[in-house]
Amino acid sequence: MGLFDKFKKDAEDKKAEVKKEAAEIKTEVKSAAEKVAVAAEEVKTAGIAKAEAAKRAAEAEKAKAAEAVKDLKLSDAKESEKESEKKESKAEGKKPEKKKEDNSKYKLKVDGLWGDDTTRTTQHILGIKEDGICGPETNKAIQKKVGAEADGIWGENTTKAMQKFLKVTVDGINGPETVKAWQTWCNAQL
Repeated sequence: MGLFDKFKKDAEDKKAEVKKEAAEIKTEVKSAAEKVAVAAEEVKTAGIAKAEAAKRAAEAEKAKAAEAVKDLKLSDAKESEKESEKKESKAEGKKPEKKKEDNSKYKLKVDGLWGDDTTRTTQHILGIKEDGICGPETNKAIQKKVGAEADGIWGENTTKAMQKFLKVTVDGINGPETVKAWQTWCNAQL
């Protein structure tokens, strides 16, 4: 087996691994969506205004989860490509060039929407893998930073701890105002 064939096989193996991880994430997302739906129903009985807020939050979480799956596929494909390039460079006797870190690429648009850019910037600031996926590792790092129980599961208590940390209204809803405050905090850390 030639070197190129080995790189190709490694890339295929990585692709299979990414598909498996994506399936696992989809299952987690479905479970989370079901939990959000149950929570939304409970909130609805407490009042129409709260139900509408929960519905918006559920839709945002669903969109965030779909974006996370998309970003996972893109991120892993890019990572696999970079690994292949490193291996090719190493095989050719070249040392990969080290790039100087430029924080300007992490500056966020303060728009109240938590997307992969907000996740990547958060990961950069907290010193964890920058994959744009707000999964358990990222949740734990955020929870530690804001003083919540670091269990890797985002819930109302995590949101409340974040709101206290950011000194905004503590209502347990991770809505646009909370996200804007987090984006502003992130930009101040760069």
